[in-house]
Amino acid sequence: MRANAIALREAIPEAKRNYYTKRIREKTIAYLASISAKFVHIYIGFKSEVGTLGIIEDLLESNLKVAVPVIAGEGKDLHMVHARLDNLANVRTGKFGIPEPTVVHEISIEDLDAVIVPMVAFDARGMRLGYGKGFYDRFLATLSPKTVRIGLAFSQQEMDRIPMLSHDELINNILTEQSHFFFK
Repeated sequence: MRANAIALREAIPEAKRNYYTKRIREKTIAYLASISAKFVHIYIGFKSEVGTLGIIEDLLESNLKVAVPVIAGEGKDLHMVHARLDNLANVRTGKFGIPEPTVVHEISIEDLDAVIVPMVAFDARGMRLGYGKGFYDRFLATLSPKTVRIGLAFSQQEMDRIPMLSHDELINNILTEQSHFFFK
């Protein structure tokens, strides 16, 4: 299921993916403004994911606080930490090829208003299929109920039904270039 979803996402022509990313960026910024978000945790997109650099630029230009995930540790001790991001100039490739800050200033997640997560696929229940390492499910499980969970995806990533496992965490919102899904 995961490999098929990634292949579908990668099959979207780059020009179309860029256009879709721009639409998702506009929707994301408008939605964050509508909920008066001041502190946003967001992934730095890579490969064929919905790009987030433009969203991050917009957030920083609006003087919002931004945090990004960083994979720390080695072997079985890999875990996600959360680092403040003040600009995009000091970003490098980290573990798994994921962009991350060169200097990690860890933040407390207690004050986050919104968390924007990547996804491989999603369904109409708010179920998210990730990359299979469980980093985001463990992170989402620790958040305050007031923290809004937002997934970014292309409409082609929607599946009929993703099986839910006991450790899976649901998303409140999913934004695509075509739709904005809300879930309880």
